Amino acid sequence: MSNSSQKESITEMARNGILLIPNLIKLLYRLVADKRVETSEKAILLGTVGYMLYPLDFLPDIIPLLGQVDDLLLAALVLKRLLNGVDRYILLSHWDGPEDLLLAIDRILEFTRYLLPDGVYYKVVKKASNDTIDADYEFK
Repeated sequence: MSNSSQKESITEMARNGILLIPNLIKLLYRLVADKRVETSEKAILLGTVGYMLYPLDFLPDIIPLLGQVDDLLLAALVLKRLLNGVDRYILLSHWDGPEDLLLAIDRILEFTRYLLPDGVYYKVVKKASNDTIDADYEFK
């Protein structure tokens, strides 16, 4: 893939991710209101919502595209982490986004690979991705 087409592809992935921000905020808020989610998890969710809504964060939201990337990354990492402690059904029952939630999380984490320095990506994203166990079993 040429450098310019790769840049266009990354920009398109970022735009698609940014369009999910309202759905992600609603999901996080709904999880806070859900009695099946532990209080300690709710504190993390509330902190994430607050960070996403506050305009002056690590990458200020006034910077087009890049300003929302840190919000997306944080939401995806928190949800990925939450998958280890909360039944997947709970997360999916509150999701009203245009695509599969688990696929959206993976896409967000994948495109950040192109935006973060390799060392940061490995320490933040890759390490978090390896900690998640996602298995379905069918007994006969």
